[in-house]
Amino acid sequence: MDYLSITISLVSLVVCLTVYNKVSAMEARIKTMQVNVDQIAKSEGLPPHLVQNEVLQLVRNGKEVAAVKKAREVLGLSLLEAKQYVDALKE
Repeated sequence: MDYLSITISLVSLVVCLTVYNKVSAMEARIKTMQVNVDQIAKSEGLPPHLVQNEVLQLVRNGKEVAAVKKAREVLGLSLLEAKQYVDALKE
């Protein structure tokens, strides 16, 4: 009986790790696709993402941390990516 529970635990662990890796890979692909879409939109003269104005307003009001947080929430960016996004808007 102990072998069965150990086997089930190991199989569950492998399944969870596999799912986690797949989700992480999908998130990375989606971020890459978003960068590509943003570049295409910029080159075609399309308006920026709706959150950009809100983030820029937060930066202008001296609320850079809130701007980074908003960028992370809406755009699904990592902390570093959101900081880089906000820094690029400041320029």
